[in-house]
Amino acid sequence: MPNKTIYVRDSDLPLFEQAQEQLGESVSAMFAEFLRERVGRLSPEENRIVALINQITSARKRLEGQGDLPAFIDGEYAEAQASAETALQSLRAGEVRITKGFFWVANQYYEKAVRDTRETTDLAAKLASLVGS
Repeated sequence: MPNKTIYVRDSDLPLFEQAQEQLGESVSAMFAEFLRERVGRLSPEENRIVALINQITSARKRLEGQGDLPAFIDGEYAEAQASAETALQSLRAGEVRITKGFFWVANQYYEKAVRDTRETTDLAAKLASLVGS
């Protein structure tokens, strides 16, 4: 069975111990149940924003190893991620108008970053073929 470690603040330890004593379940079982319930209650809007954040995070990780891409591209991904995270926070705070604005901005930055990544990669390949010939 895989093993994951959850770090708990010292101030929360008594709560964890009390929960285990009173509920009779392991803390990991209770935590997994909480996560299942929380994920199940995500609204479609939250799911869309979380999916965008995951796409951006994955793209940034893929590009991390490519030292030949200009730094501004990671900056575009960073702006997209920050805007998406702000959209998620504002949605959870009930600020729908702000959410819509930040979600739109996040998508625009993400699309620009993807486009700039593709164009930069294509240009680098063309330059390499010209220099190589």
